[in-house]
Amino acid sequence: MNKSQSVSCVVVRPVRTLTIRFALILVVPVLFGATGCGSESKGPQAKASAPTAIRIGVAQPSPAAARSLANLLISDSLVGIRSDGRPVDRLVSEWAWTADQLGLRLRLRPNLQFHDGTPIDIAYFKQSLEATIEAARKEPPESDAMVSDPSVIGIEVDPNERDWVVVKLSRKEAFLLDDLGSAGLRHPTNQSYGTGPYKLEATADKVRLTAFDRYYRGHPQIGVVEIHSFGEQRASWAALMRGEIDAVHEIAPNALDFLQADGQTGVNTYAFVRPYYIQLVFNVRHPILKNPAVRQALSYGVDRQQIVDLALNKQGMVAEGPIWPYHWAYSTARRIYTHNSEAATLRLDSTGLKLKPASVKGQMPSRLRIRCLTVAGDSRYEKIALILQKQLYEIGVDLEIETAPGAAVVKRLVSGDFDTVLIQRIAARSLAWTYLTFHSSKQNTGYKAADRILDRLRETIAEAEIRTLVSDLQQTFHDDPPAIFITWPKVARVVSARFQVPDEAGRVAPGTNSRFQVPDEAGRDVLGSLWQWRPADVSR
Repeated sequence: MNKSQSVSCVVVRPVRTLTIRFALILVVPVLFGATGCGSESKGPQAKASAPTAIRIGVAQPSPAAARSLANLLISDSLVGIRSDGRPVDRLVSEWAWTADQLGLRLRLRPNLQFHDGTPIDIAYFKQSLEATIEAARKEPPESDAMVSDPSVIGIEVDPNERDWVVVKLSRKEAFLLDDLGSAGLRHPTNQSYGTGPYKLEATADKVRLTAFDRYYRGHPQIGVVEIHSFGEQRASWAALMRGEIDAVHEIAPNALDFLQADGQTGVNTYAFVRPYYIQLVFNVRHPILKNPAVRQALSYGVDRQQIVDLALNKQGMVAEGPIWPYHWAYSTARRIYTHNSEAATLRLDSTGLKLKPASVKGQMPSRLRIRCLTVAGDSRYEKIALILQKQLYEIGVDLEIETAPGAAVVKRLVSGDFDTVLIQRIAARSLAWTYLTFHSSKQNTGYKAADRILDRLRETIAEAEIRTLVSDLQQTFHDDPPAIFITWPKVARVVSARFQVPDEAGRVAPGTNSRFQVPDEAGRDVLGSLWQWRPADVSR
């Protein structure tokens, strides 16, 4: 199995510069929102009379998590991805496919520069693109690379329009724009300098960033960002309550209940559905699991809502498949799995899997005994695995839970040494990630049923055809399931009411009471627009 996300995790993919690689993660939570979140500024914004500071608490075991969040404020991607999966302009201001779709023309935004004032010209842009493609080709097999990188045969500056480059392809690659959503530009000599809204000032006991006043989308309203590290979530929450910090980057589901019960009025919570889904992956090479009817039975045997209620404290959305449910091409006209023990047992009966006495002392009578591999030390997975075990017991399936360190789980995924694996996987609001996860050339589960549709999605840019193919893909995942898709977890950012947070279109509610906010989209992470936040008493 390939690939999940680097330790810094964004909702799309982390910005890939000349050397950044993707790494598998199975348990590390999201630190930041999509690179496409936030609106495009039409011009520089007025600065506040004095630099306004915001202090953000990051609660992760590793101190590198604070720097990972900082990197996403320092950098910017070539193309942004909105919460509905559509690309938007960033460092690349325009794009156009050639008539034969074997080339993608990209226009570099004018007057770009790094934080130290180094200008970004078209020659450097071309060189960076070439280096990014080459780095993707060298990614280790178990890492996430671009879908399109093998098909790039050259990058040229357009001889007629010198602020454009043309990426030439050996085949049609509709996912190239999605790939550019994870690519950025890296300073030629000092990687601390980026093109994002904030520049790095210090990394001693805390990470300190200051506004980049020549940011191409407008001057950030928040002048200083301090990122404080906490070993555990409770400590960051206590610091927020004491007024030592102004925001907590992520709170656990039970903290949402605490907020509601405690009647907190000095903070605002911004809950959203993470673009990650938790799934029980099938090894389709397994002698019994290779039968689609068995996988259908197991899918019917799972009560996903009960898992969300009990394991995630109701802070999640039932997953009907691996495609981002807010994607513009998502189809609601499809069959889905609901908990149906009768349908499950009938399918198991039809495959000849009858209930048999235990062959080993201590085991339960069962129709089928399969292993469930998951990451050790994560209480969330432990809870989900135990609920799955109980639910599948009701249809005569003995699910044997096996835990291992994350690196060992990755190794076994890559080698195919598993029956089922309970993991979290990124969807990134992108169909390219669906391809990376389920195409047979990108994983080692033996699953091939979706290859034809995924190959067609890789080729077409026609929206009507994409909608049809997505609907067909959802039906394929139902009829020949590669996994039991369980839930899209839900988390929240908590921000002091002293700050106003805009919606994805850049709007905030009128007046100075920041507790009255424009409603947020269910799939949008407000941290993606941090450069547009402002003090509650400052009008736009």
